[in-house]
Amino acid sequence: MPLNVISKNEGVSPVIGTILLVALTVVLVGIFGAILMGFGMAEPAPILGISIGSQGNMITVTHLNGAELPAGSYKILVDGVDKTAEFGGTVDFGPGITLSWDSGTEAVGTVSVIYTGTSGGETVLAQKTIDKAGSGGGSGGDGFEDKYTIIAGKRIEWADVRDFARFNGGAGYTFVLGNVYVDYDNEGKEEYWVSLNAQWLSTADAILYTNISEYMTHYSDYRLYLIDLSKKIYNTSDIETPGGTWKSPYPTRGSLYEYVGALYMDAIDISNPNNPSRNAGTDWVKIAYIK
Repeated sequence: MPLNVISKNEGVSPVIGTILLVALTVVLVGIFGAILMGFGMAEPAPILGISIGSQGNMITVTHLNGAELPAGSYKILVDGVDKTAEFGGTVDFGPGITLSWDSGTEAVGTVSVIYTGTSGGETVLAQKTIDKAGSGGGSGGDGFEDKYTIIAGKRIEWADVRDFARFNGGAGYTFVLGNVYVDYDNEGKEEYWVSLNAQWLSTADAILYTNISEYMTHYSDYRLYLIDLSKKIYNTSDIETPGGTWKSPYPTRGSLYEYVGALYMDAIDISNPNNPSRNAGTDWVKIAYIK
Protein backbone atom coordinates (compact mmCIF):
# COMPACT_ATOMS: atom_id res chain seq x y z
CA MET A 1 0.00 0.00 0.00
CA PRO A 2 1.52 3.31 -0.98
CA LEU A 3 2.39 5.65 1.80
CA ASN A 4 1.01 9.21 1.97
CA VAL A 5 3.96 11.52 2.04
CA ILE A 6 3.54 15.04 3.46
CA SER A 7 6.16 17.48 2.29
CA LYS A 8 7.85 19.99 4.61
CA ASN A 9 6.15 22.84 2.82
CA GLU A 10 2.71 21.35 3.41
CA GLY A 11 3.36 21.07 7.16
CA VAL A 12 4.69 24.59 7.60
CA SER A 13 2.18 26.47 5.42
CA PRO A 14 -0.69 26.55 8.00
CA VAL A 15 1.65 27.95 10.66
CA ILE A 16 2.98 30.65 8.37
CA GLY A 17 -0.56 31.50 7.35
CA THR A 18 -1.64 31.92 10.98
CA ILE A 19 1.33 34.18 11.74
CA LEU A 20 0.61 36.31 8.70
CA LEU A 21 -3.07 36.57 9.69
CA VAL A 22 -2.19 37.72 13.22
CA ALA A 23 0.30 40.25 11.89
CA LEU A 24 -2.27 41.59 9.42
CA THR A 25 -4.83 41.93 12.25
CA VAL A 26 -2.38 43.89 14.38
CA VAL A 27 -1.59 46.21 11.48
CA LEU A 28 -5.29 46.74 10.70
CA VAL A 29 -6.10 47.47 14.35
CA GLY A 30 -3.28 49.99 14.48
CA ILE A 31 -4.47 51.66 11.29
CA PHE A 32 -8.08 51.66 12.49
CA GLY A 33 -7.04 53.12 15.86
CA ALA A 34 -5.04 55.81 14.11
CA ILE A 35 -8.04 56.64 11.95
CA LEU A 36 -10.26 56.92 15.03
CA MET A 37 -7.72 59.16 16.74
CA GLY A 38 -7.64 61.27 13.60
CA PHE A 39 -11.38 61.77 13.94
CA GLY A 40 -10.95 63.02 17.52
CA MET A 41 -11.98 59.81 19.27
CA ALA A 42 -10.74 59.77 22.87
CA GLU A 43 -7.88 57.49 23.74
CA PRO A 44 -8.50 55.05 26.59
CA ALA A 45 -8.70 56.97 29.86
CA PRO A 46 -6.45 56.01 32.78
CA ILE A 47 -7.99 54.15 35.70
CA LEU A 48 -8.22 56.29 38.82
CA GLY A 49 -10.55 57.58 41.52
CA ILE A 50 -11.48 61.27 41.89
CA SER A 51 -13.70 62.94 44.50
CA ILE A 52 -15.37 66.33 43.94
CA GLY A 53 -16.64 68.22 46.99
CA SER A 54 -17.58 71.62 48.36
CA GLN A 55 -17.42 73.42 51.68
CA GLY A 56 -18.97 76.85 51.59
CA ASN A 57 -17.42 78.67 48.63
CA MET A 58 -14.48 76.26 48.42
CA ILE A 59 -14.73 73.66 45.65
CA THR A 60 -12.28 70.74 45.84
CA VAL A 61 -11.10 68.00 43.49
CA THR A 62 -9.16 65.19 45.20
CA HIS A 63 -7.18 62.38 43.52
CA LEU A 64 -7.98 59.30 45.62
CA ASN A 65 -6.04 56.53 43.90
CA GLY A 66 -4.88 55.10 40.59
CA ALA A 67 -2.93 56.57 37.70
CA GLU A 68 -1.30 59.98 37.85
CA LEU A 69 -2.54 62.61 35.41
CA PRO A 70 0.37 64.59 33.95
CA ALA A 71 -0.05 68.35 33.79
CA GLY A 72 -1.80 69.31 30.57
CA SER A 73 -3.58 65.97 30.22
CA TYR A 74 -6.67 66.99 32.18
CA LYS A 75 -9.07 69.91 32.59
CA ILE A 76 -11.44 70.98 35.35
CA LEU A 77 -14.64 72.53 34.05
CA VAL A 78 -17.28 74.46 36.00
CA ASP A 79 -20.53 74.59 34.05
CA GLY A 80 -18.52 73.97 30.88
CA VAL A 81 -15.99 76.76 31.54
CA ASP A 82 -12.33 75.78 31.89
CA LYS A 83 -11.26 76.56 35.48
CA THR A 84 -8.15 74.37 35.54
CA ALA A 85 -5.78 77.24 36.30
CA GLU A 86 -8.05 78.59 39.05
CA PHE A 87 -7.93 75.16 40.74
CA GLY A 88 -4.13 75.14 40.48
CA GLY A 89 -4.37 72.31 37.98
CA THR A 90 -1.10 73.06 36.22
CA VAL A 91 0.66 70.28 38.13
CA ASP A 92 0.90 66.52 37.82
CA PHE A 93 -2.27 65.30 39.54
CA GLY A 94 -1.55 62.16 41.54
CA PRO A 95 -2.94 60.23 44.53
CA GLY A 96 -3.34 62.30 47.68
CA ILE A 97 -3.34 65.66 45.90
CA THR A 98 -6.30 68.05 46.34
CA LEU A 99 -6.88 70.92 43.94
CA SER A 100 -9.17 73.68 45.22
CA TRP A 101 -10.86 76.86 44.04
CA ASP A 102 -12.56 79.58 46.08
CA SER A 103 -15.67 80.28 44.01
CA GLY A 104 -16.45 83.47 45.95
CA THR A 105 -19.70 84.95 44.71
CA GLU A 106 -19.75 82.88 41.49
CA ALA A 107 -22.51 80.37 40.89
CA VAL A 108 -21.38 76.75 40.63
CA GLY A 109 -23.61 74.17 38.98
CA THR A 110 -21.69 71.13 37.71
CA VAL A 111 -17.97 70.45 38.18
CA SER A 112 -16.30 68.02 35.75
CA VAL A 113 -12.81 66.54 35.52
CA ILE A 114 -11.92 65.78 31.89
CA TYR A 115 -9.07 63.65 30.54
CA THR A 116 -7.68 65.07 27.31
CA GLY A 117 -4.62 62.86 26.87
CA THR A 118 -2.64 63.42 23.67
CA SER A 119 -5.24 62.64 21.01
CA GLY A 120 -7.39 65.73 21.36
CA GLY A 121 -10.40 63.68 22.40
CA GLU A 122 -12.02 64.11 25.83
CA THR A 123 -13.24 61.64 28.45
CA VAL A 124 -15.16 62.56 31.61
CA LEU A 125 -13.33 61.11 34.62
CA ALA A 126 -15.59 62.53 37.35
CA GLN A 127 -18.55 64.86 37.55
CA LYS A 128 -20.68 66.27 40.37
CA THR A 129 -23.54 68.76 40.60
CA ILE A 130 -22.78 71.30 43.34
CA ASP A 131 -25.75 73.65 42.80
CA LYS A 132 -24.25 76.67 44.53
CA ALA A 133 -25.94 79.89 43.46
CA GLY A 134 -24.05 83.15 43.30
CA SER A 135 -24.67 85.60 46.10
CA GLY A 136 -26.84 88.62 45.56
CA GLY A 137 -30.46 87.81 46.14
CA GLY A 138 -32.72 84.98 46.96
CA SER A 139 -35.88 83.97 48.71
CA GLY A 140 -35.56 84.79 52.39
CA GLY A 141 -31.87 85.72 52.16
CA ASP A 142 -32.51 88.66 49.80
CA GLY A 143 -28.84 89.39 49.12
CA PHE A 144 -27.77 88.49 52.63
CA GLU A 145 -24.08 87.99 51.80
CA ASP A 146 -23.99 91.28 49.95
CA LYS A 147 -24.67 93.00 53.26
CA TYR A 148 -23.14 90.66 55.85
CA THR A 149 -20.12 88.38 56.22
CA ILE A 150 -21.01 85.12 57.95
CA ILE A 151 -18.65 84.35 60.82
CA ALA A 152 -15.84 82.00 59.76
CA GLY A 153 -16.76 78.38 60.22
CA LYS A 154 -20.48 79.09 60.64
CA ARG A 155 -21.42 79.00 56.94
CA ILE A 156 -22.46 75.42 56.12
CA GLU A 157 -23.95 74.09 52.86
CA TRP A 158 -27.13 72.05 53.34
CA ALA A 159 -25.95 69.60 50.67
CA ASP A 160 -22.83 68.88 52.77
CA VAL A 161 -24.96 68.38 55.90
CA ARG A 162 -27.18 65.88 54.04
CA ASP A 163 -24.17 63.99 52.72
CA PHE A 164 -22.64 63.81 56.20
CA ALA A 165 -25.88 62.58 57.77
CA ARG A 166 -26.45 59.99 55.04
CA PHE A 167 -22.97 58.49 55.13
CA ASN A 168 -22.07 58.84 58.81
CA GLY A 169 -22.84 55.27 59.73
CA GLY A 170 -26.41 56.07 60.73
CA ALA A 171 -25.32 58.65 63.31
CA GLY A 172 -26.90 61.54 61.41
CA TYR A 173 -25.89 65.15 62.06
CA THR A 174 -26.32 67.47 65.05
CA PHE A 175 -27.05 71.10 64.20
CA VAL A 176 -24.74 73.64 65.86
CA LEU A 177 -26.28 76.64 67.61
CA GLY A 178 -25.62 79.79 65.56
CA ASN A 179 -24.48 78.03 62.39
CA VAL A 180 -25.89 79.44 59.15
CA TYR A 181 -27.05 76.68 56.81
CA VAL A 182 -27.19 77.70 53.15
CA ASP A 183 -29.78 76.18 50.84
CA TYR A 184 -31.38 77.13 47.52
CA ASP A 185 -34.96 77.76 46.47
CA ASN A 186 -36.62 76.38 43.33
CA GLU A 187 -35.07 79.20 41.29
CA GLY A 188 -31.57 78.40 42.52
CA LYS A 189 -31.34 81.47 44.76
CA GLU A 190 -29.83 81.31 48.20
CA GLU A 191 -31.70 80.86 51.45
CA TYR A 192 -30.04 81.21 54.86
CA TRP A 193 -31.25 79.25 57.88
CA VAL A 194 -29.88 79.66 61.41
CA SER A 195 -29.73 76.86 63.97
CA LEU A 196 -31.52 78.06 67.10
CA ASN A 197 -31.16 74.85 69.09
CA ALA A 198 -28.90 71.86 68.73
CA GLN A 199 -31.39 69.41 67.22
CA TRP A 200 -30.50 66.25 65.33
CA LEU A 201 -30.90 65.49 61.61
CA SER A 202 -31.47 61.77 61.19
CA THR A 203 -30.12 59.75 58.28
CA ALA A 204 -33.70 59.00 57.20
CA ASP A 205 -34.61 62.71 57.13
CA ALA A 206 -31.41 63.55 55.24
CA ILE A 207 -32.45 61.10 52.54
CA LEU A 208 -36.10 62.18 52.50
CA TYR A 209 -35.80 65.99 52.46
CA THR A 210 -33.73 67.51 49.67
CA ASN A 211 -34.09 71.08 50.95
CA ILE A 212 -34.56 72.82 54.30
CA SER A 213 -38.00 74.21 53.45
CA GLU A 214 -39.38 70.69 53.01
CA TYR A 215 -37.58 69.53 56.15
CA MET A 216 -38.94 72.35 58.32
CA THR A 217 -42.55 71.82 57.20
CA HIS A 218 -42.41 68.63 59.28
CA TYR A 219 -40.92 70.17 62.44
CA SER A 220 -42.44 72.88 64.61
CA ASP A 221 -39.55 73.28 67.06
CA TYR A 222 -37.83 76.05 65.06
CA ARG A 223 -34.59 74.10 65.00
CA LEU A 224 -33.73 76.16 61.90
CA TYR A 225 -35.04 79.66 61.24
CA LEU A 226 -35.04 81.38 57.86
CA ILE A 227 -33.30 84.77 57.67
CA ASP A 228 -35.67 87.33 56.19
CA LEU A 229 -34.21 90.78 55.57
CA SER A 230 -37.61 92.14 54.59
CA LYS A 231 -38.59 92.17 58.27
CA LYS A 232 -37.58 94.77 60.84
CA ILE A 233 -33.92 94.70 61.86
CA TYR A 234 -33.48 95.97 65.43
CA ASN A 235 -30.71 98.21 66.74
CA THR A 236 -29.90 100.16 69.90
CA SER A 237 -32.50 102.80 69.02
CA ASP A 238 -35.14 100.12 69.73
CA ILE A 239 -34.10 99.99 73.41
CA GLU A 240 -35.55 102.57 75.80
CA THR A 241 -32.29 103.18 77.65
CA PRO A 242 -28.89 101.40 77.67
CA GLY A 243 -29.57 98.09 79.38
CA GLY A 244 -33.25 98.96 79.59
CA THR A 245 -36.38 97.50 78.03
CA TRP A 246 -37.20 96.97 74.38
CA LYS A 247 -39.60 99.35 72.70
CA SER A 248 -42.73 97.86 71.21
CA PRO A 249 -42.97 95.92 68.97
CA TYR A 250 -40.74 93.50 70.85
CA PRO A 251 -38.36 91.21 68.98
CA THR A 252 -39.39 87.57 68.72
CA ARG A 253 -37.74 84.37 67.58
CA GLY A 254 -35.89 84.96 64.31
CA SER A 255 -35.68 88.75 64.72
CA LEU A 256 -32.38 90.27 63.63
CA TYR A 257 -30.40 92.77 65.69
CA GLU A 258 -27.43 94.87 64.54
CA TYR A 259 -25.05 95.76 67.33
CA VAL A 260 -21.44 97.07 67.27
CA GLY A 261 -20.75 95.91 63.71
CA ALA A 262 -22.29 92.47 64.08
CA LEU A 263 -25.61 90.78 63.33
CA TYR A 264 -27.49 88.69 65.90
CA MET A 265 -30.62 86.54 65.70
CA ASP A 266 -33.19 86.19 68.47
CA ALA A 267 -33.06 82.57 69.59
CA ILE A 268 -36.02 82.37 72.00
CA ASP A 269 -39.76 82.40 71.43
CA ILE A 270 -40.46 85.85 72.94
CA SER A 271 -37.57 88.03 74.12
CA ASN A 272 -37.86 89.38 77.64
CA PRO A 273 -38.51 93.13 77.21
CA ASN A 274 -36.63 93.69 80.47
CA ASN A 275 -33.53 91.83 79.31
CA PRO A 276 -32.28 92.77 75.83
CA SER A 277 -29.38 90.33 76.09
CA ARG A 278 -26.86 89.75 73.28
CA ASN A 279 -25.15 86.73 74.80
CA ALA A 280 -24.77 83.56 72.71
CA GLY A 281 -26.87 80.77 74.17
CA THR A 282 -29.38 83.12 75.81
CA ASP A 283 -31.57 85.54 73.88
CA TRP A 284 -29.37 86.15 70.84
CA VAL A 285 -26.81 84.29 68.76
CA LYS A 286 -24.12 86.10 66.79
CA ILE A 287 -24.11 84.99 63.15
CA ALA A 288 -22.37 87.59 60.95
CA TYR A 289 -20.52 90.88 60.65
CA ILE A 290 -21.89 93.96 58.91
CA LYS A 291 -19.93 94.79 55.77
